Amino acid sequence: MKKSVFILFHLILSVNLFAQIKVVSKKIFLDSLNCETKSENYYYTRIITNYSQKSIRYVVTDFYKNGRKKMTGSTLDRDVLKKDGEFICYYKNGAKESVINYSEDHKTGKEITWYENQSKKCEKQNVWDPKTKKLQTLILNFWDENNSQTVVNGNGDYEESDKFGTQKGGIKDGLKQGLWQGTDSLRKITFTENYDKGILISGESTDANNIKTSYVSSGEKQTDKKAQKQNKANQ
Repeated sequence: MKKSVFILFHLILSVNLFAQIKVVSKKIFLDSLNCETKSENYYYTRIITNYSQKSIRYVVTDFYKNGRKKMTGSTLDRDVLKKDGEFICYYKNGAKESVINYSEDHKTGKEITWYENQSKKCEKQNVWDPKTKKLQTLILNFWDENNSQTVVNGNGDYEESDKFGTQKGGIKDGLKQGLWQGTDSLRKITFTENYDKGILISGESTDANNIKTSYVSSGEKQTDKKAQKQNKANQ
C-alpha cells in the first residue's frame, strides 16, 4: 500500500512539473511590410517557439500563407525581432533565397543570395563597427538573371531589384563607386547618387510631383521648401 501511494505521489509530482516547464509558443500575424496586424489582414505568420521560457535566444520562424517557411533564425528578444546568428530566408515555392549572419541585430560576415531557380545571385561581406555604429557591406561577386557574372572579386557592375525598389551602378574593391541610379517604391521616388569608395558624395531624389531634393547622406535631406527654392533658381 505504501509503495502504491509513493508511486502515485511521484506520478502526480511529475505531471505538475511537466505542466510548469511546458514550452508555449506565440503566434502573431504580419502584413506585407512585416508589421504586426490583425488575422484578417495578414500576409505571413510568425511563431516564437520557446516564448514562455526565459532564454538568451528565442527561435523565430515566419511562414507564408501556403504553410511554407519564409524565414527562420534566432532573436535575442521574444517581443521584438533582434536577430542573432544565422538567418535563412526562402521563396514562396520553398527554394532558398538567402543566408545572412547577424550579431545583436547587425549583419556580420558572409551573406549569400540566390535566384528563385537556385542559381547564385550575390556574395557579400558585412563588417559591423561597434564603435562607429556603422555597417560596411562589400559586394564581392554578382550574377545577373542570365547567370552572367558582372561583379568579379569586388569589381564590375551591379544591379538589383525587389519589391522595395531598384538600384544599379559600379563596384570597385567591393564598394559603390561613381554614378548610381534607382527607385524607392515606398517613398515613390527616383534617385541619382554619386559615390567615392563607398561614401555618398551627393544625391538627388525626384518625387511623384517632380519635386527634386538634394542630399549628402542617406539620412540627411533638404526640406521641400529649400528644394523648391533651388529648383526655381535653376530654372
